[in-house]
Amino acid sequence: MPLYDYKCDACATRFEVNHPMAAPPVRVCPECGEHKVRKILSTGGIQIRSSGSRQSAPPPPACATGGCAGGMCGMG
Repeated sequence: MPLYDYKCDACATRFEVNHPMAAPPVRVCPECGEHKVRKILSTGGIQIRSSGSRQSAPPPPACATGGCAGGMCGMG
């Protein structure tokens, strides 16, 4: 099930919800109960380290994404 990020425009609470893609979006804030909730851009590339700090996932090398199909990237 996909994870969706939401933000309440009334109290600025940010939260995540797992629900099916076909389900309607969340409209009520779990913190203040207002009907001013909207989906926000997800931070899908973030990983949590065991220390609790956040770090962006490194991009894959060009060869891993098919960039060396003809051997022209110089990494092969």
